[in-house]
Amino acid sequence: MFDRHAASGMDARALAIRDEFFLPNIASYRDAGIGRVDLGQWLRAFVPMADAVRRLSLGFPAQWTAHAARFAQVLPDTAPAPLRTAARTELPEAGQTELADAARTRLPNALPTPLPGAAPAPSTAATAPDTADSADPILSTPAAGVTLLPSFFWFDARVRIIPSGPALFVGLDGVVRVHGENADLAILLDHESFHLYHHQVNASLLLPGGDPLWLGIWKEGLAVHACAVLRPGASRKEVLLGDANLAAIDAALLRRVAGEVLPVLGASTGEARARYLSYGYRGDIPARSGYVLGLEIAARVAARRGLGLPALARLPASEVEIILREEVAALA
Repeated sequence: MFDRHAASGMDARALAIRDEFFLPNIASYRDAGIGRVDLGQWLRAFVPMADAVRRLSLGFPAQWTAHAARFAQVLPDTAPAPLRTAARTELPEAGQTELADAARTRLPNALPTPLPGAAPAPSTAATAPDTADSADPILSTPAAGVTLLPSFFWFDARVRIIPSGPALFVGLDGVVRVHGENADLAILLDHESFHLYHHQVNASLLLPGGDPLWLGIWKEGLAVHACAVLRPGASRKEVLLGDANLAAIDAALLRRVAGEVLPVLGASTGEARARYLSYGYRGDIPARSGYVLGLEIAARVAARRGLGLPALARLPASEVEIILREEVAALA
């Protein structure tokens, strides 16, 4: 479909993507938490990277298989997460090969923040209806699978909770935009696979009102700590997903972040989460500084209690809240 409309103008091509791809796969986009997208703006940025996304798409199944086998050697109780394929797309020629044909869902998490450059426009915009306002608790959480799709620059990869369990969505266009054409995805996949594992083994993480800030900091920090454990030779920058600004956070800045966070740890609003957990945040501290705060806390808890990744992942949310509040106060 993507190649078939290559000779069309940008607006006509964007409308074709909306009608022939986005809307037929709307269930997957609801599950992924993608809302309004400006397909015209996205397309202009995507065309120069299309070949790189195509290569990533074609090579991803083998890369995921090798990754999953290695991850399971370290955490053998992880549930398999197979790649999902949709029957209503022509993704090989478009550069995205796997889409889940998932059911419509209501999600407990806060609305996501798109990567920079994903602002809506009226002419070619498409919308996945917002389904993130409430959800019933999910007590059984097997792996729901891995879905490859163009995220329209909303994310590179993310885990979402859908009725069939925790599911990983990989936005191939976001991966190339954030990590480059020849990115080593090993640590990104470790990070996201640990999020899957964390939810598979710990149903207490699913709180009725969504993640408060303290839980988001713990989840992200523990995932970064897991990458450091899984990749003992990796640098601080590498386990922080290649973010040099995060790797450069020193003790003084971490103390400032801890002091700011302490009174808002219970917040579940987008604004509070965005400042400390969102890639798209732009302000007076590095974006996703909560990852570094969470990493410090996870490492301290692991060392003090002698806990490995399986035990850390199973700490109940009620205990995690106490730990986070105590550790943030100590760091502040």
